[in-house]
Amino acid sequence: MAIKQSNLQIEIKKKRRETMKKRTGRVLCAATLMGMLAGSVIPVCAAENGDSLDPVTLHFIFYGDKKSATDEVWDAIADYTRDTLNCDYEIQFIAGSDYKDKLTVMAATGDVWDMNFDSNWTGITQMMAKDAYLNLDELLPEYAPDLYAKYEETGVLASAKNKGHIVCLPWTQTMNNRPFFQWRGDLGEKAGIEVDKDNFGTWEDIDKLVYQMHEAYPDRYVISKSQMISGGWAEVDADMGLYINLSDPECKITPAEEIPDYVTAMEYAEKWQKDGIIWKDVLNDQTDRNALLNEGKIITRWGTHEFAHSKKNWVEDGAYWDFVEVYKDDLYANRSPLANAMAISATSENPERTLMFLNQLETDQKLYDMVQYGIEGETYVLNGERAEYPEGMDGTNSNYMGWGGQWALWKPQYMRPTGGYTDNFWEEEAEYAASSDKNLYSPLEGFSFDATDVKTEVAQRNQIFGDAQKLLEVGLAGDTDTALEKIKTDSEGAGFKSVLDEYQRQIDEFLAAKDK
Repeated sequence: MAIKQSNLQIEIKKKRRETMKKRTGRVLCAATLMGMLAGSVIPVCAAENGDSLDPVTLHFIFYGDKKSATDEVWDAIADYTRDTLNCDYEIQFIAGSDYKDKLTVMAATGDVWDMNFDSNWTGITQMMAKDAYLNLDELLPEYAPDLYAKYEETGVLASAKNKGHIVCLPWTQTMNNRPFFQWRGDLGEKAGIEVDKDNFGTWEDIDKLVYQMHEAYPDRYVISKSQMISGGWAEVDADMGLYINLSDPECKITPAEEIPDYVTAMEYAEKWQKDGIIWKDVLNDQTDRNALLNEGKIITRWGTHEFAHSKKNWVEDGAYWDFVEVYKDDLYANRSPLANAMAISATSENPERTLMFLNQLETDQKLYDMVQYGIEGETYVLNGERAEYPEGMDGTNSNYMGWGGQWALWKPQYMRPTGGYTDNFWEEEAEYAASSDKNLYSPLEGFSFDATDVKTEVAQRNQIFGDAQKLLEVGLAGDTDTALEKIKTDSEGAGFKSVLDEYQRQIDEFLAAKDK
């Protein structure tokens, strides 16, 4: 259900924003004039901003576990931005396993917060459909003009819209989703496992390798799940399991259970579960998967160009990933701007100040360093331009660096090399995405489905597919064919055809408008 607010609440917020707009407008006008005279804005207008803005507390929600120095870092950020923003920060983290569901519940019950991380892999389309995020059409260019200019420059604003309005704040990185398969190269070498990487890249190759690794290391977890990797399919709606084929100019919407490549992936999951390749209690194991990888407890994984080339904080000496690109001849979509995004809650009491924070983050290297890396000497140290863990720390015991959800706030102009990402890493990611005509943007980039007329049917399909997918991808759904058939019959009974028809109608309209 969409968030409901009383007329009185709406009127109060409207008046408060009008007051804030006038007050902030005076501050910004004065600051701009003084900055023009002095050659810079922030240092000159600092005192006036602090004197003119009422103190507020901004409540931000991020993804994953809260690290021990988080509050100390954000207290320091509050001190640093006191003269420009005059706000304190309440920072909340929601565990990855609970993130999507808990955020959805918070929105449905009208909880109040200012900004949160979201993505196309944590349910942003659901939150958009429920009107959980604030319309930023007027606020974004006014209170975050530098960020707005960056969005216009990179052309990602179309992806940030729902029902024609800007409702989220995407990242601006360029990457590709082409799948890689990764395995512990050091362990493979030790076991005498030879991989012909020039001729490796199919399901059969992957299947053979995971069994070899399992035979050599029966006491380790081999892989955590199966996933669709071939065929040139692009995900359109993760919650409902909807795809388009990138070679289809009409972009016919297709449910996962009708895609042969998806069926194949789920059949391998069933096979791997029966043979111990995927461990039995995988769904009950709440241990962070990255921790299991770092500790060498999981010895193969699905990856991308980014994950294959970034450095891990291995616990074991000599550990490294070997990798190969799979299904090289298929089309694959570049990562959506919604792969990582921030959004301002529809219940936010301080959207203007939140946007001002984001705008300063776009223009202030020191603030960026504090947000991303923390307090120099305590949560990170500089080695030249590199941000490194302090002595005795790494990714497994960091007190701040590497926090979840930071990805949506990455700024290419300020990003420092780190232990995981070396010099020019992100430029190389962009180059890789542009290196092949088989890497392309989805023709539906910028499309957002309006579920208003089928919201009940959408909610039912989300539940049906989500529950089944959770079991299917780890091989715990029983017979795969039976489980897939149940998805079809349950979805049909829940009116799924009306969802598909409405989805296709909106896609057709979107494509027709693009061609005009």
